[in-house]
Amino acid sequence: MHVKPIEPQMMRPEYGVLVCRLLDHLPATLSPAFGMSIVEVEPGGAVDLHSHHEHEVWVLMEGEGIFQEQERQMPVAGSMLFYMKPHIAHSIRNTHSQQPLKFLAVWWD
Repeated sequence: MHVKPIEPQMMRPEYGVLVCRLLDHLPATLSPAFGMSIVEVEPGGAVDLHSHHEHEVWVLMEGEGIFQEQERQMPVAGSMLFYMKPHIAHSIRNTHSQQPLKFLAVWWD
């Protein structure tokens, strides 16, 4: 077993937001078949619209915003689950003026 606190200094800028790549903080001997991050979007901020070859799941943990997949947009809030197919552009924008939007991202080939 490996237990490590998630601390604010573990967050790094990526895709226009703050990201903590969780598996980077596990022992180097582990080689999981997926990636996992906690993402924090500041008020008014957004994840850059992007696509990649991996499947991806986002679990919205707190906040409210607008989720975008390709040209489609939809309001989101509370606890929600999103699945993105490979090569499909996606983003999320925080529409709250004071609270961050936070989600867990998991991706795999």
